Amino acid sequence: MKFSALVFIVLFFCATFNVNAQYLDQMSKQLYQPSDLKKDIDLVKTTLEREHPNLYLYIPKKALDYKFDSLRKTIDKPITSIALYIKLQRVISSIGDGHLTVEIDYSKFTSQDIAFLKKPSLQHPIYQFGYYVTGKRLFITKNLSADSTIIKGTEIMSINEVPATRLIDSLYSYITSDGYNTTYKKHLMNNAGLFAERYRFLFPGKEPLDISLKSSGTSRKIKLAARQEKGFDSIGGMPPPTTEYRTLSADQNVAYLKLRTFYNEPNFVGYEGVFADIEKRKPKALVIDLRGNTGGELIWAARIYSHLLDIPRYFYRLPDEIKQQRKLYDNPKIRNWVDSTPKSNYQMIQPYSFTFKGKIYVLIDGGSFSSSSLLAANLKNLKNVTLVGEETGGSKNIFTAGVHKSVTLPHSQLLLKYGNIPAYFGDITNIDGRGVMPDIPITYQIEDYLAGKDLELDWVLKDIVKTVDLNN
Repeated sequence: MKFSALVFIVLFFCATFNVNAQYLDQMSKQLYQPSDLKKDIDLVKTTLEREHPNLYLYIPKKALDYKFDSLRKTIDKPITSIALYIKLQRVISSIGDGHLTVEIDYSKFTSQDIAFLKKPSLQHPIYQFGYYVTGKRLFITKNLSADSTIIKGTEIMSINEVPATRLIDSLYSYITSDGYNTTYKKHLMNNAGLFAERYRFLFPGKEPLDISLKSSGTSRKIKLAARQEKGFDSIGGMPPPTTEYRTLSADQNVAYLKLRTFYNEPNFVGYEGVFADIEKRKPKALVIDLRGNTGGELIWAARIYSHLLDIPRYFYRLPDEIKQQRKLYDNPKIRNWVDSTPKSNYQMIQPYSFTFKGKIYVLIDGGSFSSSSLLAANLKNLKNVTLVGEETGGSKNIFTAGVHKSVTLPHSQLLLKYGNIPAYFGDITNIDGRGVMPDIPITYQIEDYLAGKDLELDWVLKDIVKTVDLNN
């Protein structure tokens, strides 16, 4: 699942301001009759029932039907598309499919929309801090408020008398993820600004926030008021390259490969040059960093796999293997798909002409999602691989992606996006809705985060010294 920063800003701006833009006008100001919006809700439900193969893998049909029925009952007066978006989000997130989303079609933004977003506006107070969620605790990582005495690392105990623990639980329910996984939600909270954005969903008013803080054992209360701030600025720096490769030691015995995404640009030449250099330098250890890689094109994940294999292997579980997993195979949609899919449809990944056979460390976290998590699940089966970090955001056993489809809801003009092809991998004997677990779990404290430490890489470098023979 990919989030657009522009969408966040739209949701922030257009709910309460006197919008002078075209598409934003429609989404934030136009009121739709309950009968029309209920038709949109019904279209979401019937589309998923017809086309989503894993719709009831993590939620029973009766429970999901109840959620849709309850949602319809809440639409008892005219509301905007933005309001429907917020309501739908909670139902969609309960399905447990991180690739399934309801979105605003920001491709329809006009030049007037963009110009409006760049104007200074009265911001909701929640945006004056940066936030870090760890477990059920909430910390401040950036202070943009007028009170300079609030330092980084200050813990937020409550906002408007609502404890941080309850806020985090509530906001999580508005974020989609695979199965019962929470690390992907935490990743989005911390790295995509979703704590502030989701808080804004639940509490849209701009009145001052009463916030209870705790720092160095001392508690205090502050009142955070809304203030005028500069709007969205679409001009930014160049994004970092999708792939970063370097050596980590002077003797060049440790190679490091950072894969930020598998959405590679059209002129991307592949990974052959990287592994040609690895073949030339002959490092003893290779670190593959998948942290924050939310996925992309499966072909590129498979290419990486081909450079690390010992023998030919499949990237997915075959139909005969899926039949052994009763929870999957008892699902009529999955059974029909499995029974009609020949083994010849599956491509076996062949080892590349050069494959790295030294020690491999794979760094993973909650941001390792979709094809990135799939790669981690396959690498975990190799004997020379150690996974370091935290549970991946993507499912260890199954996700629903393949050909992504989108349906425009005719009245609200929201987009329903979903995959319709299931992919199975990992341990077929235990489908539990969790991600790929690390061999070496790493946990960050707020002090580590603020200090910019890389605990995963620190552990790897120490382990290389202890376990890898760097002299031969």
